[in-house]
Parts: sequence; C-alpha cells; structure tokens
Amino acid sequence: MNFGTRKIEASDLPDLDSFEEQKLRAALEKSFDRLKAVVHNEMALHVHFKQHEVEGQKTKHSIHLKLSFPGKTIVSSESGWILPGVAQKALEALERETLKALKKN
Repeated sequence: MNFGTRKIEASDLPDLDSFEEQKLRAALEKSFDRLKAVVHNEMALHVHFKQHEVEGQKTKHSIHLKLSFPGKTIVSSESGWILPGVAQKALEALERETLKALKKN
C-alpha cells in the first residue's frame, strides 16, 4: 500500500479487495493528516494487522497502531470482524489519546 509522502508503515496487511483497500487507505491518510495538523512535528504511524481464524469462514481482525513523534509514542489497538470498521475505531482512539497527551504538555 502506497501512502505517498506520508510516513505510514503497514505490516502484515491482509488480502483486501480494491474497495476495502481504498477505504482503508483513505481512513489512514485522513487520520494521519489530522494528527499532523495537531502534532506540528515529524511523525510516523506504524500499523500492524493481525488476523485470527475463528469459526470456519469468519475472520477476526486486530489492528495495532503506534504514532511516534519527538518526545512521545502513543499506541492504540482494536479488534473486530469488519476490517474497515476496526481500523476506524483504532484511528479514532489514537486521535483521542494524542490530543490527551498533547494537552498535558
């Protein structure tokens, strides 16, 4: 998955159809841009995907996010059955945690 000039690194990305991949890429890029506007510094987003085979054809997805910028590292995790929804929840949690961490300073 290509993110242009954004420092987003994805590992263990599951096989997705083009619609799911486009939706996931859009969510990651949008969230990265929102965080970049708040952080005002160099930052990198690391995204790790994990799949858990459960009950025949159903697959449970886990996403672990790590946002790194000078002086801070913020993490977020989420799991569920629908990958784009799981990603959105994890990104929202990461944004909340980032705003909390920056507010403390």
